[in-house]
Amino acid sequence: MELFNQVFIQDLEAYKEGLENKDFRFCNIISNRITTDAVFLESKEFALIGAILKDVLPDFQRVEESDKEKIRKKFIEVLNDYIKHHEELDYSFILDRFSEFFDENKKYFTSSLEDYSENKDYTSKIIKFCLEFIKNELEENNLPYSEDFLILGALNEISRASRQFGCTTHQHILQYILSFSQRLQDFFKVLLSSKVTKPEKWKERYEKYRKLLRDNIQEYDLSEKYIKKSLEDLYELIKEWRFMFMRLMNIMLPMPQQFQQIKIPSRIENELKDMVSKTISKELKGEEK
Repeated sequence: MELFNQVFIQDLEAYKEGLENKDFRFCNIISNRITTDAVFLESKEFALIGAILKDVLPDFQRVEESDKEKIRKKFIEVLNDYIKHHEELDYSFILDRFSEFFDENKKYFTSSLEDYSENKDYTSKIIKFCLEFIKNELEENNLPYSEDFLILGALNEISRASRQFGCTTHQHILQYILSFSQRLQDFFKVLLSSKVTKPEKWKERYEKYRKLLRDNIQEYDLSEKYIKKSLEDLYELIKEWRFMFMRLMNIMLPMPQQFQQIKIPSRIENELKDMVSKTISKELKGEEK
């Protein structure tokens, strides 16, 4: 316990320093370090905090400059509470304290042009719709590994709804399950799209975590049981994600096809060059006159 407390406090102090210096890249590095230390220390609570600290960073970067100092200070209060209560820290306190912060400050995580009233019932409706969509898509399993951004697409809609209308602690942990499922899947994409040795073994492992996600979605509801189960699932996802990092480090993930450079046929390319050449020639002749 003494080793855990020392590492836990020092990691959070480092993250706080990054926030105070507006160095979000450094904060991201520290959040990754926290999740890795959670695996080394076999702490599901520490893994949950690492997930929160990593996933909240994009929200901080959405805050308008005039509000950033205020929001950073409020979030540092959350971190100080985690440090202060480190000896009796449990998942309920971790989630409740963060949810309290999020509810009070979510308006800063959207554009100043937006003005939505809290409506957690609508968030629940969107989440139910998105989870049904994910379940159906996973059952059909039509997307190839390299083109599969299903989880990320659904998570984008759920996160948007949470920022605009608010969400519960259950919905926060659901978002972490989806987020780290996607991060883990990114590694599997590279492995399963390349000529790896023992491909069947990697496919089996990939299906293991797809099943974990399917089961978690299937069991999703606003209950304490769901949160407890998700804490276990989240730890398993984070553990394998950090193992993947140790295996592959920061691999360059394949770019989605729609963002790849389009190859222009040589005939059309030559015609374009000829058109440009003629246009420039006419302009030059005009200047000579």
